[in-house]
Amino acid sequence: MTESAQESATGFAGASVHVFPPQGTFAPAAISAATGRSERFADAFACITEQTDEVSAAEGGVRLSRFLTEVDPPSVEELQQTGCLELASFVAALAAHRALCDAHGKPAAVLGVSAGDFAAMTAAGVFSLQNGAHLALKAAAVQRSCPGRMVALKCSREEADKIILRSGDHDASVALVFDDRSVVVTAPRGEVRALREAASAMGVQAVLTPVPFGSHHPSLSREMEALSAVVASYERHPATMPVHSAAGGRVYRDGDSVPRAMAKNLVSPVDFPASLRQSLFPGARVVFDLDTGGALASSARRILSQSTVAVHAPFSESTFAW
Repeated sequence: MTESAQESATGFAGASVHVFPPQGTFAPAAISAATGRSERFADAFACITEQTDEVSAAEGGVRLSRFLTEVDPPSVEELQQTGCLELASFVAALAAHRALCDAHGKPAAVLGVSAGDFAAMTAAGVFSLQNGAHLALKAAAVQRSCPGRMVALKCSREEADKIILRSGDHDASVALVFDDRSVVVTAPRGEVRALREAASAMGVQAVLTPVPFGSHHPSLSREMEALSAVVASYERHPATMPVHSAAGGRVYRDGDSVPRAMAKNLVSPVDFPASLRQSLFPGARVVFDLDTGGALASSARRILSQSTVAVHAPFSESTFAW
């Protein structure tokens, strides 16, 4: 980042949106790198994990304060084996949120993308940190029970629909739209060969996502009810800032049935372009992508290419001042 670009990321109190990432994009090495170059992030990470490590230990998991900051950081596969991958993403995003609040002021709104809703709602004070961590783990168990697999396509929504039609898998449906070049399709029966062959025939790159289950599909009503019951078991408080959800394009409101609204993530598609624009209140000047790999920032920049709103991905910008 240039010096002028770095300066533009300061002084954004009340003028920013923090975007909390979905599953499947977590980069473990980014945590040790961030703690190594930023004392502010390291302090935020330590404060967050001081509480969430208790939750993880009680559930038989690892202490992420140590596991994620080792000289040789764990792989995604190792985190999956410990059952702490989703909690690691939750912790990282909240530590980034806290460090950014300290450095640049609190955001005016937060946006949760898919499973990012759990961290976004915790950041907004709907759940306490410890309850949010418990919820992240319990919700992950429900999500892992969902049948199906997801395929990432390098194409537009319209092309993805044509690929589904060509594949003959009429149960498949678009699950997530990140931008006009990135779409994820869920095959609820887990058979993705026809989709990949149809994509290849149309000259579209198709990759099986690392998330070993389906999501954002209308067939997951039973899992939705299970997730609603999990969310309902935790104490909730009024949000301290607007919380936008990319699944279904909704804004959580005080009168909502929060458990059911959050659980609808499993059956509602994600339209990131529409949701990002929805979250940009008048006067918004910057979007912060809290994903460890900065995966959402590239999409956000394409979506906002005609806008004056800046986009920053602190984890992947080596000179970013937390």
